[in-house]
Amino acid sequence: MKKVMLSCLVAMSCLLFTQVAQAQVDLTINPIGLLFGDLSVGADFAITENVSVEAAVGFGTNKVASVKGVNLPVNVVGKYYFGPNHGADRFYLDVFMRYVNRQWSYDDNSTYADYTSNRFGLGFGLGYKVVSKGGFVFDIGFGLGRAIVDNNKFTGDGVEETVSWPSLMTQGKLAVGYRFGGSKGK
Repeated sequence: MKKVMLSCLVAMSCLLFTQVAQAQVDLTINPIGLLFGDLSVGADFAITENVSVEAAVGFGTNKVASVKGVNLPVNVVGKYYFGPNHGADRFYLDVFMRYVNRQWSYDDNSTYADYTSNRFGLGFGLGYKVVSKGGFVFDIGFGLGRAIVDNNKFTGDGVEETVSWPSLMTQGKLAVGYRFGGSKGK
Protein backbone atom coordinates (compact mmCIF):
# COMPACT_ATOMS: atom_id res chain seq x y z
CA MET A 1 0.00 0.00 0.00
CA LYS A 2 2.86 2.36 0.84
CA LYS A 3 4.43 1.69 -2.57
CA VAL A 4 1.19 2.54 -4.35
CA MET A 5 0.81 5.79 -2.36
CA LEU A 6 4.46 6.67 -3.02
CA SER A 7 4.05 5.93 -6.75
CA CYS A 8 0.95 8.15 -6.91
CA LEU A 9 2.75 10.93 -5.06
CA VAL A 10 5.73 10.74 -7.43
CA ALA A 11 3.44 10.72 -10.49
CA MET A 12 1.47 13.74 -9.24
CA SER A 13 4.71 15.58 -8.46
CA CYS A 14 6.06 14.91 -11.96
CA LEU A 15 2.80 16.09 -13.52
CA LEU A 16 2.82 19.25 -11.39
CA PHE A 17 6.49 19.92 -12.21
CA THR A 18 5.76 19.52 -15.93
CA GLN A 19 2.88 22.02 -15.70
CA VAL A 20 4.99 24.52 -13.74
CA ALA A 21 7.89 24.11 -16.18
CA GLN A 22 5.57 25.11 -19.06
CA ALA A 23 3.97 27.98 -17.15
CA GLN A 24 4.60 31.68 -17.48
CA VAL A 25 5.94 33.03 -14.18
CA ASP A 26 7.24 36.54 -13.50
CA LEU A 27 9.61 36.66 -10.51
CA THR A 28 10.10 40.19 -9.16
CA ILE A 29 11.77 42.15 -6.40
CA ASN A 30 10.78 45.60 -5.12
CA PRO A 31 14.03 47.64 -5.06
CA ILE A 32 12.38 50.77 -3.60
CA GLY A 33 11.63 48.83 -0.40
CA LEU A 34 15.34 48.21 0.07
CA LEU A 35 15.81 51.94 0.61
CA PHE A 36 13.57 51.65 3.69
CA GLY A 37 14.98 48.36 4.99
CA ASP A 38 12.29 46.15 3.42
CA LEU A 39 12.84 43.28 1.00
CA SER A 40 9.80 42.16 -0.97
CA VAL A 41 9.77 39.38 -3.55
CA GLY A 42 6.89 38.12 -5.64
CA ALA A 43 5.85 35.53 -8.20
CA ASP A 44 3.12 36.33 -10.73
CA PHE A 45 1.59 33.21 -12.31
CA ALA A 46 -0.28 33.67 -15.62
CA ILE A 47 -3.54 31.70 -15.62
CA THR A 48 -4.66 32.90 -19.05
CA GLU A 49 -3.43 35.66 -21.34
CA ASN A 50 -5.65 38.16 -19.46
CA VAL A 51 -5.54 36.80 -15.89
CA SER A 52 -2.72 36.23 -13.41
CA VAL A 53 -2.34 35.62 -9.69
CA GLU A 54 0.56 37.09 -7.77
CA ALA A 55 1.86 36.08 -4.36
CA ALA A 56 4.37 38.34 -2.62
CA VAL A 57 6.05 38.28 0.75
CA GLY A 58 8.30 40.81 2.38
CA PHE A 59 10.48 41.23 5.41
CA GLY A 60 11.89 44.37 6.90
CA THR A 61 13.83 45.60 9.88
CA ASN A 62 14.26 49.22 10.84
CA LYS A 63 16.06 51.04 13.60
CA VAL A 64 15.65 54.70 14.48
CA ALA A 65 17.67 55.69 17.56
CA SER A 66 16.52 53.24 20.28
CA VAL A 67 13.38 52.16 18.42
CA LYS A 68 13.60 48.84 16.56
CA GLY A 69 11.00 47.61 14.11
CA VAL A 70 10.21 44.43 12.22
CA ASN A 71 7.47 43.97 9.64
CA LEU A 72 6.13 41.08 7.59
CA PRO A 73 3.70 41.83 4.73
CA VAL A 74 2.04 39.06 2.68
CA ASN A 75 0.00 39.88 -0.45
CA VAL A 76 -2.13 37.83 -2.83
CA VAL A 77 -3.23 39.75 -5.92
CA GLY A 78 -5.57 38.72 -8.74
CA LYS A 79 -4.96 40.74 -11.91
CA TYR A 80 -7.02 41.25 -15.07
CA TYR A 81 -5.06 42.61 -18.06
CA PHE A 82 -6.71 44.74 -20.75
CA GLY A 83 -5.32 44.06 -24.23
CA PRO A 84 -2.11 42.21 -23.36
CA ASN A 85 0.53 41.97 -26.10
CA HIS A 86 2.59 39.12 -24.67
CA GLY A 87 0.31 37.49 -22.11
CA ALA A 88 -0.22 39.05 -18.68
CA ASP A 89 1.28 42.42 -19.55
CA ARG A 90 0.29 46.09 -20.01
CA PHE A 91 -2.56 47.83 -18.12
CA TYR A 92 -4.36 45.84 -15.41
CA LEU A 93 -6.94 46.14 -12.65
CA ASP A 94 -6.52 44.00 -9.55
CA VAL A 95 -8.13 42.79 -6.35
CA PHE A 96 -5.88 42.08 -3.40
CA MET A 97 -5.71 40.50 0.03
CA ARG A 98 -3.01 41.91 2.30
CA TYR A 99 -1.78 40.83 5.72
CA VAL A 100 0.77 42.93 7.59
CA ASN A 101 2.38 42.25 10.96
CA ARG A 102 4.47 45.06 12.47
CA GLN A 103 6.27 45.17 15.79
CA TRP A 104 8.14 48.17 17.14
CA SER A 105 9.96 48.24 20.47
CA TYR A 106 11.80 50.87 22.48
CA ASP A 107 14.13 49.99 25.34
CA ASP A 108 16.57 52.43 26.95
CA ASN A 109 17.10 50.37 30.15
CA SER A 110 14.75 52.63 32.13
CA THR A 111 11.68 52.75 29.87
CA TYR A 112 10.14 50.03 27.72
CA ALA A 113 7.47 50.45 25.04
CA ASP A 114 6.10 48.05 22.44
CA TYR A 115 3.75 48.60 19.51
CA THR A 116 2.21 45.62 17.69
CA SER A 117 0.00 45.77 14.61
CA ASN A 118 -1.80 42.89 12.87
CA ARG A 119 -3.87 43.94 9.89
CA PHE A 120 -5.72 41.99 7.20
CA GLY A 121 -7.56 43.74 4.40
CA LEU A 122 -9.08 43.56 0.94
CA GLY A 123 -8.94 46.12 -1.84
CA PHE A 124 -8.71 47.11 -5.49
CA GLY A 125 -5.85 48.51 -7.51
CA LEU A 126 -4.42 49.23 -10.91
CA GLY A 127 -1.06 48.95 -12.55
CA TYR A 128 1.02 48.54 -15.66
CA LYS A 129 3.50 45.80 -16.54
CA VAL A 130 6.12 45.91 -19.31
CA VAL A 131 8.05 42.84 -20.52
CA SER A 132 11.20 43.31 -22.61
CA LYS A 133 12.32 41.12 -25.49
CA GLY A 134 14.95 39.65 -23.16
CA GLY A 135 12.29 38.72 -20.59
CA PHE A 136 12.94 41.48 -18.07
CA VAL A 137 9.81 42.70 -16.26
CA PHE A 138 8.94 46.16 -14.92
CA ASP A 139 5.70 46.35 -12.90
CA ILE A 140 4.23 49.43 -11.22
CA GLY A 141 0.95 49.39 -9.32
CA PHE A 142 -1.07 50.95 -6.52
CA GLY A 143 -4.14 49.87 -4.61
CA LEU A 144 -6.50 50.99 -1.85
CA GLY A 145 -8.64 48.86 0.39
CA ARG A 146 -10.12 48.39 3.80
CA ALA A 147 -8.77 46.57 6.84
CA ILE A 148 -11.14 43.83 7.98
CA VAL A 149 -8.95 42.81 10.90
CA ASP A 150 -7.22 45.74 12.55
CA ASN A 151 -5.50 44.93 15.86
CA ASN A 152 -3.11 47.65 17.05
CA LYS A 153 -1.76 47.61 20.60
CA PHE A 154 0.67 49.80 22.48
CA THR A 155 2.32 48.64 25.70
CA GLY A 156 4.37 51.05 27.75
CA ASP A 157 5.67 50.49 31.28
CA GLY A 158 3.20 47.66 31.90
CA VAL A 159 0.10 49.49 30.60
CA GLU A 160 -1.55 48.10 27.45
CA GLU A 161 -3.75 50.25 25.20
CA THR A 162 -5.64 49.53 22.01
CA VAL A 163 -4.65 52.03 19.34
CA SER A 164 -7.25 53.38 16.94
CA TRP A 165 -5.91 53.38 13.39
CA PRO A 166 -7.63 54.31 10.10
CA SER A 167 -9.02 51.21 8.40
CA LEU A 168 -7.44 52.23 5.08
CA MET A 169 -5.13 49.61 3.54
CA THR A 170 -2.66 50.57 0.81
CA GLN A 171 -0.56 48.52 -1.54
CA GLY A 172 2.24 49.85 -3.71
CA LYS A 173 4.59 48.20 -6.12
CA LEU A 174 7.55 49.28 -8.21
CA ALA A 175 9.13 45.97 -9.14
CA VAL A 176 11.73 44.61 -11.53
CA GLY A 177 12.25 40.99 -12.39
CA TYR A 178 12.40 38.30 -15.03
CA ARG A 179 9.79 36.26 -16.93
CA PHE A 180 10.24 32.49 -17.09
CA GLY A 181 8.31 30.72 -19.84
CA GLY A 182 5.51 32.31 -21.83
CA SER A 183 5.84 35.23 -24.22
CA LYS A 184 8.51 37.89 -24.06
CA GLY A 185 8.28 41.43 -25.47
CA LYS A 186 9.30 42.41 -28.95
